[in-house]
Amino acid sequence: MVVRLRLSRFGCKNKPFYRVMAADSRSPRDGKHLEVLGYYNPLPGNTFPSNPLSLRIVYSRYWLSVGAQASDPVQRILFRAGVLPPPPMLAMGRKGGPRDTRPVDPLTGRVLNTEKPPTTQSTSDDAAGASTS
Repeated sequence: MVVRLRLSRFGCKNKPFYRVMAADSRSPRDGKHLEVLGYYNPLPGNTFPSNPLSLRIVYSRYWLSVGAQASDPVQRILFRAGVLPPPPMLAMGRKGGPRDTRPVDPLTGRVLNTEKPPTTQSTSDDAAGASTS
């Protein structure tokens, strides 16, 4: 039995609310689960609960230690909670093309600027003119 950490959808139409749960990979999305590990509210605001994320970290680490596989959305949630390291990300140049090797910020998805801005240096003419005055 392969255990997956995944999201189960609750809430009304256009107001999703998810539970993070450990479930058998063969069970349906909103079906039978082994354990509820927390919740994720993508639309925090006036709705209950106002906190967008609550997670039982000890139980999440336990399931990962015994071989449970996290789905992609749950991996991002666990990274934001500090349970998992950041996933390796590379910027894609174009579809089917070579990958860009510049580093990408895992939270925003933007390319990190590793180049230093050019320093402003005075030219030799300006320096010579300033010394004679």
